[in-house]
Amino acid sequence: MSAATEFRTAPPPVGLRERAGRGKLGIVALILFVALVAALAIGARPGDYVALSTENSTPTGTRAVAQILRDHGVAVRQVDRLAQTRVADPAATTVVIAEPHLLTTGQLGSLVDYPGDLVLLGSSDESLEALGVPAREQIVGLPETAAAQCEDPDAIAAGSVRVDGWGLEALDDGSDLCFVQRGGLAAFARVDDGGRTVTVIASTALVTNDALAEHGHAALAVRALGRHPDVVWYVADGLDPSLLTWAGSGTDGEVPTEVEATPDFLPPGTGNAIYALALTALLAAFWQARRFGALVREPLPVVVRASEATRGRARLYRRARATGRAAASLRAAAALRMGRRIGVGRADGREALVSAVSRATGRTTSDIERLLYGPPPADDASLLTLISELDALESEVHRP
Repeated sequence: MSAATEFRTAPPPVGLRERAGRGKLGIVALILFVALVAALAIGARPGDYVALSTENSTPTGTRAVAQILRDHGVAVRQVDRLAQTRVADPAATTVVIAEPHLLTTGQLGSLVDYPGDLVLLGSSDESLEALGVPAREQIVGLPETAAAQCEDPDAIAAGSVRVDGWGLEALDDGSDLCFVQRGGLAAFARVDDGGRTVTVIASTALVTNDALAEHGHAALAVRALGRHPDVVWYVADGLDPSLLTWAGSGTDGEVPTEVEATPDFLPPGTGNAIYALALTALLAAFWQARRFGALVREPLPVVVRASEATRGRARLYRRARATGRAAASLRAAAALRMGRRIGVGRADGREALVSAVSRATGRTTSDIERLLYGPPPADDASLLTLISELDALESEVHRP
């Protein structure tokens, strides 16, 4: 190695303020500030943004149909957990379940036991089978406006609706489905089940704020949901394990005040914990990610002493535990120096060098072969031993 080698010097340390101004600290601070402002703005706005929620005034909500029902004297009450339904009079109350595909097996069982009318906004094969609806859920390929084509009075009053999103496919010829499009999928079904009715509105878009004024959507929604003076509305969220409650479901005939969670699902608060852990992992990944700072101008060339470069390379070898690579480099350098001393060039080969070094030092060829071309050392101690032996061998070759 030459006495002087050109290297780039490390940039001088910069202060926290400068790094925040041109690095990722400034970006992180800006993102956090925007997120805080957005959270405050969203929290200040009324209502929610849950699809099919009666408090949601966006196109995917059902606030419009709930307001129409209230204008017609129907009391609409939305609950966050199924156990909060606490129906006092099942005969005078319609329980509306939105997103039933998120219900647990235990929750479906409580719906089966409920003696009052049920309306499902959406469907799933499990809920349809449990409630005795002879149909299965299918995706609607081509949206289409369909006439009632059934004997249900609410469907006849509506006239026609838009079959979109999801539909019902009949399991047998005796199934009485309404609003069947040309592909055979229906938007509406109703079955009588021992003194109560189970109504399924599979194409839930027709009850939303965005589509309620189209076709016969409003008529169908108001008639199907407003059959009784009270409506209890529940939007399933997938993290609620509680059960439907009503007068008579308790042991004393009253409405239960406490209901055990079903053992087949996660406990309350699991969703918030998952969100918090996901956010923490995202922030940790962002914080530990590789930084790409601004380019730094450096005055070149910079003279670095060869000894410093050698020490730096040695530290790198030691940190990487590359004893084999370090030994190979030391052996090659020693062989090159000894070959120049005794007049053996690189093109002469391995055997010529070993023989010449053996004659110059008086050592056996096997010993020379072991030192210059032996196996790599297994650890740092073996490497140090090899270095000492190579130094001794070179001193014998250079001895006058």
